[in-house]
Amino acid sequence: MKILLLEDDPSTSDFLADTLTSHRYAVDAIADGATGFDLASRWPYDLLIVDWLLPKLDGLEVCRRLRAQGNRTPILMLTVKATSADIVAGLDAGADDYLAKTGDAPQLLARVRALLRRSSATAPVLSWGELRLDPALTQVTYRQQPIACRPKEYELLELFLRQPQRMLTRSAIIDHLWPMADTPVEGSVTNLIKDLRQRLKAAGLETSPIETVYGLGYRLKAVPADAAAAGQSVAGGSSSPRLDRVMQQATQRFRASLEQRLEVLDRAMQALESGTFSPELRQLAMAEAHRLAGGLGLFGYAQAAAVAEAIELLLRSAPHPKLRPQLSHRLELLKRSLMIPAGEEDATPGRNLRAVP
Repeated sequence: MKILLLEDDPSTSDFLADTLTSHRYAVDAIADGATGFDLASRWPYDLLIVDWLLPKLDGLEVCRRLRAQGNRTPILMLTVKATSADIVAGLDAGADDYLAKTGDAPQLLARVRALLRRSSATAPVLSWGELRLDPALTQVTYRQQPIACRPKEYELLELFLRQPQRMLTRSAIIDHLWPMADTPVEGSVTNLIKDLRQRLKAAGLETSPIETVYGLGYRLKAVPADAAAAGQSVAGGSSSPRLDRVMQQATQRFRASLEQRLEVLDRAMQALESGTFSPELRQLAMAEAHRLAGGLGLFGYAQAAAVAEAIELLLRSAPHPKLRPQLSHRLELLKRSLMIPAGEEDATPGRNLRAVP
C-alpha cells in the first residue's frame, strides 16, 4: 500500500517514513503542500498523511482542493494543532481522521490500518482460504504457520487481498508498491509475482491465489470451494522490537539536530536585543518554532513541545515591544525543558501520543 506523506520538518518526516516503511508501506515524502497536492491529484495513493502548516499550500487547503476535485483518498491530518476548533476545521476541510503529534507510533499505525480498511471494506485480518495476512503484525500465515515473505512479496499479497475484485495491470502495481524515486521496469512486477507464487507454493498452497488474465493484468482468484474458511481475529497494535529500533534511531537523529534548530530562535532573540528584528526573521522563527513543537511532541518531549508551541503563538501574535522579554523567558524555559529526558515525562516515542477523538 502506498502513502503520500506531506511534512516539512525533516526529522519528523524521516521518523514517520521510517515507521511506515518498517511496516511494509511504500512512502513518498513531500515537504510542501503544492507539490503534494499535485501528486495526490495525479497518482492513486491509498492514503495521505498531511501536516497542517506546510510551505506553499497548507494542509487544510490541500484537503479542500482534493475533495473539490472529487478525490476520495483517505486523509489523516497529523499535526501539532489539536484544539477542538483545529480538529473541527481539519475534519470539515475533508480529513477523515485527525491525530496530534505526540509520538505513539502503534496508534498512528492502527489509525492507518483503520483508514485503509474503511476505504477498501476489508476485515482487520485479510484472508484467502486458510492464507492469512495480518497488517497489525505484518505477518503472513498458512494453516497457522508463518510464511517468511520478502517485503515486496508481502506488499503485493496485501494489495491483492485488499482489492479482490480489481484487475491490476503491471503499471498499477508499480504505482501502489514503489515510491516514485524507486520506480522499476514492468518486468520487475512479473518476477515479483513469480516469486510470490513460488513462496506460497513452498508453504503448502496447492493453488496460487493470483490469476493471470493475459493481455489485461492480474487479479485475485476466487477461493476454491474446498478451501477451509477459518475465523478472523483482530490482532493488537502493540509495539515491536523492529519499531522500537526505528524510534530509537530517529530520536537520536532528532536530538542531534536540536542545536541547529534552536540557533534560529537564538538569532531572533539576538536581533530583538540589537534592534534588527525583521518581519522576515519573525516568519522564519515562527516556522521553526512550529516545526520544533511538532517534532518534540512526536519524539516524546511533551513539556518542551508545549513551550515551543507557546513560542510560535507568541511570535505570531505578540506586539513588538512585549516580544523581547516574553521570548527570552520562553526560550530559556524551552532549553531547560530539553534537559529533561523524555522518559521522565512518561512520554517516550511510541508510548504517549495524545489521541484526538
